[in-house]
Amino acid sequence: MPKKMGVNTRSVEAKTKKDDAKKGKAAAAEKEQEDRQWKEAGEGARSKAQAKKEEQEKQRAEAAAKKLEAKKMAEAEEAALASSARKPSSKSAGTPKVTSHQLRQQKESDKQAAAEEARRRELAVKREVAVDDYGQLVDRENINREEGGVDASGMQAAIAALVVGDSTPEDRHPEKRARAAYAVWSEQWIADMKMEKPGLRQQQYKDLCWKAWQRSPDNPLNQIKSPA
Repeated sequence: MPKKMGVNTRSVEAKTKKDDAKKGKAAAAEKEQEDRQWKEAGEGARSKAQAKKEEQEKQRAEAAAKKLEAKKMAEAEEAALASSARKPSSKSAGTPKVTSHQLRQQKESDKQAAAEEARRRELAVKREVAVDDYGQLVDRENINREEGGVDASGMQAAIAALVVGDSTPEDRHPEKRARAAYAVWSEQWIADMKMEKPGLRQQQYKDLCWKAWQRSPDNPLNQIKSPA
């Protein structure tokens, strides 16, 4: 009967250490990339092309809102003219109350339309990057970091404006607040994207999420307003 071979504990320990070293190296590389992205975001995250495209989208949205407002006002005026054209009896002196009620209803309708438009724009920003890049990422295993990286230009002044605009101590570190907001936002975004666009690696989802975050209205760095 052949002699049973015992377990080579040294070999097992060496293999375990080697596996742990690989995991540690991968985690360090991922953290280094994440830190680099946040550092670049602090210096500027939008290219000229992105800024131009966002400005065009903003102008289109404003034009659509103005057109909708003009239409609502025209309809309200027509309703008021039709009401005044009727010949009320002496008991119908309270007609202006009806017009006031209609105006309140119109105001509420306009507010709901504006909220719906804001939600639509937010969803469009959230999905735009994923729709553009998903097909390429499924066929391409490795992402070209130079093409997919963050272009730093022009956000430093915006961060400075945020610091000057608010004197509370916590607002002196907008990048930290942005990072905390991103942690919550990205978790939900990636979960939704895995359901809608399956088949990518985790890092590819993170890259798509990062691109969408640069243009999201939930990004505190995008909510900086110029002084009145």
